[in-house]
Amino acid sequence: MLNKQQLVKLLHTKRFLLTIAVFVLLVFLPILVSDNFFLTVLTLITIFSIYASSWNFLANSGQGSLGHALFLGIGGFASAIIGSSISTAAANFLGSSQIPVGALSVTIQILALLIGGLLSAVFGLLIGLACVRLKAWYLAMVTFGFSVIAATLSSQFDSITHGINGFATTTLVPKGFPFYILVLSFAAASIAIMYLITNSKIGMAFKAIHENEAEAKMIGINTSKYKLIAFVISTFFAGISGGLYAYFIRLIDNSVFSAANSFSPLIMTVIGGLGTVAGPIIGAVFLVAVQQILALPNVVEFLRTSLGSFFPEVSNPGAPLGFLIIGVILLIIVIFAPKGLEPQIRKLIRYITIGLKEKETKQK
Repeated sequence: MLNKQQLVKLLHTKRFLLTIAVFVLLVFLPILVSDNFFLTVLTLITIFSIYASSWNFLANSGQGSLGHALFLGIGGFASAIIGSSISTAAANFLGSSQIPVGALSVTIQILALLIGGLLSAVFGLLIGLACVRLKAWYLAMVTFGFSVIAATLSSQFDSITHGINGFATTTLVPKGFPFYILVLSFAAASIAIMYLITNSKIGMAFKAIHENEAEAKMIGINTSKYKLIAFVISTFFAGISGGLYAYFIRLIDNSVFSAANSFSPLIMTVIGGLGTVAGPIIGAVFLVAVQQILALPNVVEFLRTSLGSFFPEVSNPGAPLGFLIIGVILLIIVIFAPKGLEPQIRKLIRYITIGLKEKETKQK
């Protein structure tokens, strides 16, 4: 981690002050824009920001994963099952049919999420011990294979996961603004921890391995050890995001292990900017917002009526056209902004800032 002097220096930077300002804005944003759809999208963006950042953290160590949904799902199922078990035990102890929403339920919620993340990290450790020596894309294929296996197994254990019906979560933190604040708090803590690790001595080892693993070995870095550390940390935060996702949608089933959920953090990171802190967040904002807007009934109907004539043999082209639009947008970004949107946004902010300064100078 950063030493005391570096940490103090960081706390006095403009970037840190800007981050605090953005966090405060995000806290009050749902109050300023009191719309349920907006809050839903904002909560999903925040959850997937953690998920995409966990994938980006792994990529910074020179590793890849095409099966990160495995850890999303493990964290989701574990958090849901553990939260339900603890809350039932607490309700029985209090002599009531259901645990009242309050400080106790919030504590149970946080505990369930942390345990879910830890169990996800345990699976990450076991897989990492067996596969961490593999080259990046071989490891990616192995993780994808494990996610496919997990999807099959989770639908078979009726007594634990409730099979194909899925496991309904217990309400511990009310959905809406209270749950959003919980999600935002976890996101701020998770991304901050990953940032501090990335900029520590451990992070320097990750960067060396990412740049050239052979040279990293030559200068004495235990590449297997550091790759395993990165893998475990990444899977822990993926598990946290899985738990938050399960409690947000109020149900977790084997669809959480889908290929779409495995590829989504990669897509978000590439859209936003690989290897940057803001990149996965920008990617999550972009992809989640576009997906949610294109899934609105009015938008689906508009796409069906306006573009459906081009696909006469498709009975209901509205939803598939949404995916087509997302695909086209992704192609445009990859071709014209290969480093992601983060550098473009930074350039735009710099251009606006310089323009404002020049305007102020002329006025003086």
